[in-house]
Amino acid sequence: MQKTILALLIVMCTALQVQELQQANKQFDKLSQDSPVGKFLMDLAQIHAEVQGPLDDLKETIEKFYENLQDSLSQLDGEFQSKQAIHLKVLQNYESNQQDAQIDIAQSQDQLDNVLSRNKENIEKRLKQIQQNINDNRSNIQRDKLQRNQQKDQNVEHIHEHQQATTSIDEALSLVQGLSSGNIAFVEAPMKKTLDYIKQKVNSREEYAPLVDALISLSGTQDTKQIKELLNKLRNQIVDSMIQLTGDENDAQKMFEDRQKQLDSEFSEFQNQVNQATYDLASISARIDQEKEFTKQRQSDLDMYNSQIEMENNNFAAITGLYNEIRSVRLKELKIAEDAKNFAYSSQFRELLQSKLNK
Repeated sequence: MQKTILALLIVMCTALQVQELQQANKQFDKLSQDSPVGKFLMDLAQIHAEVQGPLDDLKETIEKFYENLQDSLSQLDGEFQSKQAIHLKVLQNYESNQQDAQIDIAQSQDQLDNVLSRNKENIEKRLKQIQQNINDNRSNIQRDKLQRNQQKDQNVEHIHEHQQATTSIDEALSLVQGLSSGNIAFVEAPMKKTLDYIKQKVNSREEYAPLVDALISLSGTQDTKQIKELLNKLRNQIVDSMIQLTGDENDAQKMFEDRQKQLDSEFSEFQNQVNQATYDLASISARIDQEKEFTKQRQSDLDMYNSQIEMENNNFAAITGLYNEIRSVRLKELKIAEDAKNFAYSSQFRELLQSKLNK
């Protein structure tokens, strides 16, 4: 009975050893097939077993290889972080340039719309108003000249009429003087004719009418003294009126000349205003052209900065994608190396190597 139990135990232990060996072979094959790293490590273990090297040396080699993979992953992370820092710095510079360009464009457009364009419109309105003032000024000069000429002609005509009336009065006085001297050559008809002529010449002035009518009523009488007094009085009034007309004409002429000087002075000032407004218009137009050119240049700069930002982001996205891809592979290799290291420290690995040596 004891022998039977011992035999069963031996069989069971042998079965367990065989099962563990089979599992070790499966893990060895799996590590060899999973990746080039796993295959390299298992090939290394195979060679080590074939040359019958110390197991501790194999373990140390695998451990060193695992540490190298860790260092490689750390180096990859460090390089990526360095590239990321450079990317962020470059991107910050591009974005700063982008913001500056956007601010310049906004300010320039505001300057164009709300300052320069309005100033130009105001100058154009001012120039138009000045031109209207010049037209009005020239019209006033022509109108004043026409009125002055008409007024002057009327005054000259009135003075001439007064002069003729004075001459007629003198003739009437001569008639009266002849009558008073007993000269019968002067009769009522010539006297009446002369008085009618005087009335015709000064009829427009009402202040002479009473005297003229009185003279006409006396013309048929022999009251030469009263006629002579009335004629002299009328003559004096006409002469005074003629002097007043002459003075008024002189004053009107002076006022006209002063007015002409004023209008000419205003015209000269308007011309100066036109020159200044024209200069201002040219200056503001040049400013607008410069501002438009500046806006155009800054828009071109903004387009360039946008392209740079897009290119930088695309490049870094490619770098990030490559980094993630490599890191994924490195992590997988590190996991395989870790599994290989753990397998190398297991009893199954030692038995597997022993079984390979015994073949």
